[in-house]
Amino acid sequence: MQIPIKDFSDLKKKILGSGASEKALGVDIGSSTIKIIQLAKEKEQAILQTYGELALGPYGEMEIGRSVKIADDKIVEALKDVIREANVKTKIASVAIPLKSSFVTVVNIPRLVNEKRLAEVIQMEARRYIPLPISEVLLDWWIFPDKEVGSEETEKEKKFIKILLVAIHKNVIGKYKNIITKAGLEIGAFELESFSMLRSALFRETAPVAVIDFGASTTKIAIADYGMMRSAHSINKGSQDLTLALSNSLQINFKRAEEIKRDIGLSNLPEHREITSILEPILNYIFSEVNSVIKDFQVKYNQSVKRIVMTGGGSLMKGLINFAVKRTTLEVNLADPFVKTHYPAFLEKVLKGVGPDFSIAIGLALRELI
Repeated sequence: MQIPIKDFSDLKKKILGSGASEKALGVDIGSSTIKIIQLAKEKEQAILQTYGELALGPYGEMEIGRSVKIADDKIVEALKDVIREANVKTKIASVAIPLKSSFVTVVNIPRLVNEKRLAEVIQMEARRYIPLPISEVLLDWWIFPDKEVGSEETEKEKKFIKILLVAIHKNVIGKYKNIITKAGLEIGAFELESFSMLRSALFRETAPVAVIDFGASTTKIAIADYGMMRSAHSINKGSQDLTLALSNSLQINFKRAEEIKRDIGLSNLPEHREITSILEPILNYIFSEVNSVIKDFQVKYNQSVKRIVMTGGGSLMKGLINFAVKRTTLEVNLADPFVKTHYPAFLEKVLKGVGPDFSIAIGLALRELI
C-alpha cells in the first residue's frame, strides 16, 4: 500500500519535529549509555541548563561500559533515573534514531519533474531503493542545493536534482515513542543520529568533512558538504571491541580492561607496546573502512574530504587522534559540541573532556532552538 501524497506534508513533523522552542531536551539512547542535554534559548544563545549520562550495563546485569540489549522497560527505568538525577524540567524531548535502524541514500530526480508532482515521483523512486514496503516506513527527503555559480557541473548534474532520501521503519518510531512516553516525556521530534551529530560537530563548512562517531558497539561515519549530509555508513566495531580484546588477551576483567584503555590507550612508551599491539588491529580495521567510505565519496562526487572530526565516547581514548591522522593522512580534530552553548566558566574543563560523548544529544537540543 502506497502512502497517500497528502501524508507527506506531515512527514517532516513526524521525523524531525515542527520548529523552534525556548527550551529543548535532547535524548540519546545508545547501546551502552543514555545521554541527555537540556538547553534554553536566551538572547539568541543556547544556554546549558543541565546534562546527564547513565550507563546501561548495570540495568542488564553487566559491567559499566558494556553494550547491552535490555528490555524496553529497563530502558524506561534508566531514562527516568537520569532525568531525575539531572533534574530535568522540560517534558518535551527530541530523540535520536540509530543509523542502523534507518535507510539513507541519494537519488537523482529529473529537473523536468513538476514541483507539484515531486513528492509522488520521490515515492515511486523510493520503491527502487528501499528494501521494505513503503507502507511500513516513514519517508523524508532534502533537496541538495545547486552548485555555486562558477563551479563546473557535468551534463548529468545539469539534468538531475539530487535528493537525500531517508526511511525509518514505523516499528522503530513506535518503540522509541513508547519508551519516551512511559518515562513521562512527550515527543517533540525524532531525528536520525547522524544529522544531530553533524549539527553539533560542524560549523560553516565550505568543503566536504567526515564526522566519525566512535561509539561502544559501532562506529558511524557521515560525510557532509556545505553542512548537508551526503553519505552515512555504520561499521560494526566500536570502543567496546577494544576493551574486550584487552580483557581476553591480558586475562583481566572488563572493568580493569576499561581502565587500561582509558589511562594508557595508544601510548607510544616502550612499556606499553603490548597494550597498543592489542588495540591496533581493531583500529586498523575501523580506519580501513573509514578510508573506503571516504574514497567512495571522492570517486562518486569528484570531491575530496578535507578533514575529519571525531565524536563519541571512544574518540576520547589517548593517542586516537594521532593514530587517525596517520591512517587517513587527513587533518583530524576532536569535536567540541559544548562550544555551541553558553555555560558557567568553571565547567569548561569538564565539558571539554566529555564533549564528544554528548555530540548527538547536543545536536538534538540545538535543532529545537535554531
